[in-house]
Amino acid sequence: IFFRAKQSCKMGGNATSILKKIDNSSGSADGEVEKLWTKLDKDGSGYLEGNEYESFLDMVAEYMQKDLAKLGHEYDLQTLRKWSKDWLDPNADGKISKAELEANLKAVLDAGEV
Repeated sequence: IFFRAKQSCKMGGNATSILKKIDNSSGSADGEVEKLWTKLDKDGSGYLEGNEYESFLDMVAEYMQKDLAKLGHEYDLQTLRKWSKDWLDPNADGKISKAELEANLKAVLDAGEV
């Protein structure tokens, strides 16, 4: 997990800042999701799989941990990663399609903020 966490940082602060914009949006975040997808699907396969998949789940878990901590909620990264994986990869095929990302990312990022 340590290696993947280091790799998720390599995805760049830019991807994290896009996550923040999606999280903070009050309406449609489709434009930001498109920007994020373009950054993440490095091989152009149409899926986040392999290292892209693992690094993205780590990045989302790290973002959520910091975001939830601001609200007084403490969760370990492993729990947040599993929860994110369950929501972002609902068919558990080990890859995230663009449609899955568009349908589920905002809900994942908004978790715990109600």
